[in-house]
Amino acid sequence: MNQELSTFIAHARKKGMDHATIRMLLLSAGWREKDIAEAMTEESLDMPVPLPPDTGGARDAFFHLLMFVALYTSVISMIVLFFNYINILFPDPATETYAGYYDGQLTSIRWSIAAVIVSFPLFFWLARILLKEMQRHIEKAASGVRRWLTYLTLFVTAAALMGDVITLVYYLLNGELSTRFFLKVLIILILAGCGFVYYFLSLRTTPLKAKEKKLNATFAWISIAIAIIAVVWGIILVGSPSTQRARQFDDRRVEDLRTISNEILNTVYQGKTGIPDARPVNPLPKTLADAAAQATYQKLTINDPETGNPYVYTIQNATHYQLCASFNAVRDQSYDIFWNHPAGQHCYSFDVSSNVTK
Repeated sequence: MNQELSTFIAHARKKGMDHATIRMLLLSAGWREKDIAEAMTEESLDMPVPLPPDTGGARDAFFHLLMFVALYTSVISMIVLFFNYINILFPDPATETYAGYYDGQLTSIRWSIAAVIVSFPLFFWLARILLKEMQRHIEKAASGVRRWLTYLTLFVTAAALMGDVITLVYYLLNGELSTRFFLKVLIILILAGCGFVYYFLSLRTTPLKAKEKKLNATFAWISIAIAIIAVVWGIILVGSPSTQRARQFDDRRVEDLRTISNEILNTVYQGKTGIPDARPVNPLPKTLADAAAQATYQKLTINDPETGNPYVYTIQNATHYQLCASFNAVRDQSYDIFWNHPAGQHCYSFDVSSNVTK
């Protein structure tokens, strides 16, 4: 606090001047109202004036915006997760048989699981903080920021529910209602409907009422249960991080063997791979080290990425050879079926006389 201002106020009080006179003198001298009030408070009281709660202020806006963004992220990610689960349980052979579709689903599941794991605890934590603040400061329940964002959420969920029902009625009239479509409609009704009912009712009650406390507890347990089901189901499908790591090593082994076989073919035909009338120019490399030394297009990895042991290379005759590796899990894809393999040691057989890459 400005020492000159404090000294003047103390001197004026000793001279018998009242609060109004001191204030008028300071205002006429150009001092700000806020500075005068703070100086008089410090001179007369032993504690500072308490600040009011930040009702509808920047802090409330930040917490509410972050909470609702986390809510939207969680709900959308859980909808994507359950849609993928339904697609896997009830596949559509007309649209979901192209190469890589299942891998694309697993990638979508991994991203959605990551989004739920990050956004849902954040939403839950922020919701608890804001709820406790509203219980301590009841006026925050009527905050303009809270009400505007809540009504915006109600609008979004109402639009989603309306679109969901319109789509359901359309497919009913069109006679194309399938089990997987009905389940997807049900998922949107449950996730969007729960949020709509909770926030609609929360605006009509106060945080201190027993009814409001029961509503909060019910919504919390339902949302936690849905989030756990969504995440655990996804982890079962995509596997644990260690399982996924093992699959990545298998994919790397397949790519290594594919590259080795292509470079061996390139060496034998001296770069004329894939040409129907081309004839072999060079013999098969005697070892994988020779194949790596003779490679002209891509540098070869001839050792297992996980164990460091060299891949097994066996020459059977002038045109046939085998490449072997030990795999962690089964590969049973609908594309590149030549490279499918069981778990454990597996050998791929190649015939360079065909001059076709695998």
